Amino acid sequence: MGVFAPYLSLLTSDYVVFFLSGFAVAVLAVAGTGYLHRKFYRRNLSPSIYPLYDTLLVFGDSITQFGSSPGISGFVSHLSGFYSRRMDVLNRGFSGYNTRDALRIVSHVFPRTNNMSLSAKWAWRDFTIPDAPKPLQLCIIFFGANDARFAPYTQHVPLNEFSINLRKLVSLLRNPESEYYSPSTRILFVTPPAIGDKMVEEISRRDGHAPDRKNKVTRLYADAVKETGKDLGIPVVDIWTAIEDAVHGIRNPTLSSQDQQESTGNEADAVSPYEGYEQYLLDGLHLNARGNELLHKLLVAKITSVWPEMDPSAI
Repeated sequence: MGVFAPYLSLLTSDYVVFFLSGFAVAVLAVAGTGYLHRKFYRRNLSPSIYPLYDTLLVFGDSITQFGSSPGISGFVSHLSGFYSRRMDVLNRGFSGYNTRDALRIVSHVFPRTNNMSLSAKWAWRDFTIPDAPKPLQLCIIFFGANDARFAPYTQHVPLNEFSINLRKLVSLLRNPESEYYSPSTRILFVTPPAIGDKMVEEISRRDGHAPDRKNKVTRLYADAVKETGKDLGIPVVDIWTAIEDAVHGIRNPTLSSQDQQESTGNEADAVSPYEGYEQYLLDGLHLNARGNELLHKLLVAKITSVWPEMDPSAI
């Protein structure tokens, strides 16, 4: 015992007692932090992890981004009101973006339907969400206005690539191998709107550059949206044709009687320097209040006719 006497005396020293006390305090602090995390922090995450309502997603460019602006009667704002207390409407519009950009940022837009574990550095924070988030009820894909911009502007996407990109976006939701696979999600295409050439020319001259888009070119992209939708069995809202028909007084069953009458019966439109496109467009490209209201009407008509179960009264 004489050999171990120094060690035994060390175990009873004030130094060891202090060390063990500190270690015990540290253990209690870690355990207490874990308890607080589970009780408060994790509880506060619950509303975002488990959404209360189903979701409608609108994915597009600046026309979509501005669609939440009440100042121009934004169509996304109208959809939010239409589905009030029935469904959450998410605006994922990105000014200046084309379909190439859309594919690049899709991980920030489409919800993943697998690999739902939250990564954590601490064991007490490592838990798994028991249920994947609700699938999107409807995804509205609204691109083409920037893709149709002239080369060599970086926003330009060749027509064939544009169609391929639309197919890729759809495949991300429909392909079982995709991490965003959501077979129950309804998909709706919207064509780019018509372009007011005179308005674009005027703004381009003021900004010191040549016009960077034309209505006849945008029409090709609108047609590509319709063709892709037909091939994939996806409904399409054709806002390009609706604006064209309204401006030129062509009878269109999708137009309201007010749009039809105001477009054909106003003498001022006949001498308008902008050929009547100012009725629906702010600057030759973006929708104004009337253009947004027209798009909202077309969307609601298409959604409720193709999917009656998406009528708010049925939700």
